[in-house]
Amino acid sequence: MNETTVSTPDEREIRVERIFDAPRAHVFSVWTSPELIPEWWGDGTVVEEMDVRPGGTYRFRTASGVVEGEFREVEPPARLVQTFQNHLQTLEFEDLGGRTKLTQTMRFESTEERDTTMQYGVEEGARGGFARVDSVLAKLAR
Repeated sequence: MNETTVSTPDEREIRVERIFDAPRAHVFSVWTSPELIPEWWGDGTVVEEMDVRPGGTYRFRTASGVVEGEFREVEPPARLVQTFQNHLQTLEFEDLGGRTKLTQTMRFESTEERDTTMQYGVEEGARGGFARVDSVLAKLAR
């Protein structure tokens, strides 16, 4: 099992890192394919809109409410930058020769927003979500 690490490199950031046992293109597709999002977001998530291009928007309906944002940068299969709730999220997908290192950086406007998000259980949420991503990636490998 690959370890998920969560750190706070500065007063306005949260960084989550994880290595997946799958090629970079597959890992990138899990974050950008409307068909795959519900499989790992779970809780009856419905992708209402997902236009994966700079300036494109996304909107998901989840059991907890609506999640929406805008894609700022899209560089398949290496990088994805998007607004997400109360922060800017940068996802970097590093090719490790058949495996992929994901670095997810969340940048907040203030230390208070970062700390509040940490208190909502970023670490537990990432671990649970990434376990579901592993299941999706296993299906893609077949």
